[in-house]
Amino acid sequence: MIYFKELILFILFSLILFSILFFLNINIFLILIILFCLFFAYIILKDIFIKYLNVLKTTKLEEELILELLRLSSLPKVNDLKFIIEKLSKSDTKILSKEFILISSKIKKGHLASSSLDLIKNKYHSRFISNFIDLLELIVKSGTVSIKDFRNLANNFLKSKEIINERKSILLMQKYTIIFAGGIIVPAILGIVVSLVSKLSSSLDITLLGLSSNLNLYNVSYYCSIIYIIEYIIISSIYLSFLEDNSKKFVVYLVLFLPVSILIFFTLKYLI
Repeated sequence: MIYFKELILFILFSLILFSILFFLNINIFLILIILFCLFFAYIILKDIFIKYLNVLKTTKLEEELILELLRLSSLPKVNDLKFIIEKLSKSDTKILSKEFILISSKIKKGHLASSSLDLIKNKYHSRFISNFIDLLELIVKSGTVSIKDFRNLANNFLKSKEIINERKSILLMQKYTIIFAGGIIVPAILGIVVSLVSKLSSSLDITLLGLSSNLNLYNVSYYCSIIYIIEYIIISSIYLSFLEDNSKKFVVYLVLFLPVSILIFFTLKYLI
């Protein structure tokens, strides 16, 4: 959601950028495409940033919960739900204690323990947190949870997290290589090449290339470069979405990288 002040700021930014690009004699159609992409890039980036903050908070809660699980596995009263909730609400951790203080107050006000615990499960969408809540709810239903169950939950999470981190580190290297190459290096090199073509074409014998004028040589290099950048960004966006097993992110990467790459291309084309 874009608020009114943000919309006004974006319109002012768009007018300034439009004026700069128009002054550089860039095609108006391309300018409109860039502004259109930047508008959606802003919306997507804002949404990504909010989700990123939520992921950070969830990760922090998981780390805090792991420490408390290891402590709980050494306590005798693991079948006492009130004791566990009280223990977690008085924890030294910030996020975990805050969440369980809220749960404790809801239970004291007469809310069902299961519905109060489900608030955390629905809020964070973490498999590990959900499994922990399921264990707490199992205490209410059957009272058959043991110290071993808490210890196994903690060990399984640590093992799976280690595997996921190894996979992420491998994919992260591929991801940033593609982003750096497709978003910066390729458009930068093509912008420099087109600039050099426009300056050196007057001294070249272009009849050997089958072209009738210097303008034709420049146009071929200019439009082929733009087509290549667009094609490269599309292919890179598809590949990055496959790396993350999320086809919806194709649009995210496309909208983010396309205007940036085009801007780098035109900037270097006119500066070199």
